Formats: sequence, structure tokens, C-alpha cells
Amino acid sequence: MKLLSLFLSSALVLCAFLPALALSVLAVSLEQLSTRSELVFEGQVLGVESTLDPDQVGIHTFVTFRVVDVIKGEYLEDELVLRFLGGTVGDIRVAIADSTFPAVGEEGIYFVESLSRFQVNPFYGMDQGHFLILTESRGQQIMMTRSRKIITGFIPEGGAEETQLSGGIAQGVEVDDGSAFPLGVTAIQFKQKIRELVQR
Repeated sequence: MKLLSLFLSSALVLCAFLPALALSVLAVSLEQLSTRSELVFEGQVLGVESTLDPDQVGIHTFVTFRVVDVIKGEYLEDELVLRFLGGTVGDIRVAIADSTFPAVGEEGIYFVESLSRFQVNPFYGMDQGHFLILTESRGQQIMMTRSRKIITGFIPEGGAEETQLSGGIAQGVEVDDGSAFPLGVTAIQFKQKIRELVQR
């Protein structure tokens, strides 16, 4: 009973404290995402499961991906499991601003900072390293940011300012400004851009 009380108290502290930490996430560029991530891959989310970890007094969410294409790095398995801090178990919820879990069934391109070190969010730059693939009715695959803004092009940039805070979208990515029929960057074009940035 004491352990449960300790956990509940700590969970409340985490709920109040961690979102403040997330406000200090720095803006990063697409070039930084591409060159500094250990693994960049196209994948589909197969499962999302949150678990209570009494030993570390916290909640972790495990996301299982089917690996479709490795764009950068070395990974030979068909599936990959990434761990995120936070989640919901029963009535206990730990949420972190600027850190969103992938949803079951979504397809995307993901920039993983490290496969060996635990991060609050394994994506480089948190939501900045989390991109979605929208398959249109004609079968065309269009790229979107995690906030579901259609990517329409790339902006020349010399790297993000180290003191600038993240707005949730990586620098160097141009998004739809509200036009009725935006011409989106395809998944093939996006992957080619990443490979070009890595080879510079």
C-alpha cells in the first residue's frame, strides 16, 4: 500500500513537472534530423501498449512498428519496438507536451535518436522527428508532419538556431499554408531528400 501511495504521489509530480521540461525542446532542422539520428525508417504501427513500472515509479508506452524501409542506419529485423515515457494505465495518466505516441495503423517516417539509450521520446526532436504518410485515393503517398500539415516542399536552411525553441515542425520543411489543393511532397521524394542530406 505504501508503494502504491509513493507511486501515485510520484506520478502526480511527473504530470506537473515533465510538461515544463518539454518546453525546452530545441528546434532542429531536417538536416539535423537526418544526420544525427541513428536510425531513420519508414514503418507502420502494429501496436501500442502502456505499462506501469513500479520499480522505476512511472508509466512507459511501448510502440511496435513493422519496418518497411530503412532509410539511414542498420536494422535487419522486420519489427522494432520503441519505448516512450508516459501513457495511461487505469486512472493514472502521464502526459508530456510535444511528445505524441504514434497511433495503431499509422504509416510514417521516423527519426530515431538512439537504439541503445532510453529517451523520454525516442524520436530526435520529439514530434519534429515524427512524420506521417497519407495515402490518397489514387494511391499516391503524401508526407505530413505529426500535426497533420501537408509537406509541400523544402526550404534551404543552414541549420536550426541553438537557442530557438521547437514549434513542433522541423526547420527546412515547408508546409501547406491553407490552399485548397496543396501539392504534397511524396514519400519517395521525402526519402530521397533524407538520403541526400545524409550523404553531404
